[in-house]
Amino acid sequence: MAAGREQSSLHGFWETLTPEQLEGIEAVAMDMWDPYVSSVREHLPGAEGKIVFDKFHIAKHLGEAVDQVRRKENKTLKAAGDDRLAGTRYDWLKNPATMEPKDRREFAELRNSGLKTARAWALKETGMALFSYVYQRPARKHFRWWHNWAVRS
Repeated sequence: MAAGREQSSLHGFWETLTPEQLEGIEAVAMDMWDPYVSSVREHLPGAEGKIVFDKFHIAKHLGEAVDQVRRKENKTLKAAGDDRLAGTRYDWLKNPATMEPKDRREFAELRNSGLKTARAWALKETGMALFSYVYQRPARKHFRWWHNWAVRS
């Protein structure tokens, strides 16, 4: 534990480890705070293959991406007189299985509408499915497929 959230806050930790201990580190689970990522990359041999971002922060970033797409698309649709996305911000964050049947049907119509927001939501949901994998090989295959889809979108 160190004071502050700067790169230098983590630097002191690395100095307490022997080269053998550094080599023994298989993974570092962390949030996506750039200063910490930089510190790990600077001090840990093979850091690129050892950094593991936590599920919460990945979900947060994907959710924020969906909301960005929704806001932009909503502005465009509203200018054309289409209010389909108005008031739907939180619908894109909910689990459809926990929605009331009426809300679930309305949300399904939105999801199947061909909107960019619906595609962003599908990317988020499919990306989060990565965390349900138990075995590395299928997880890597899913991630490659998902990544290719995401970069083309």
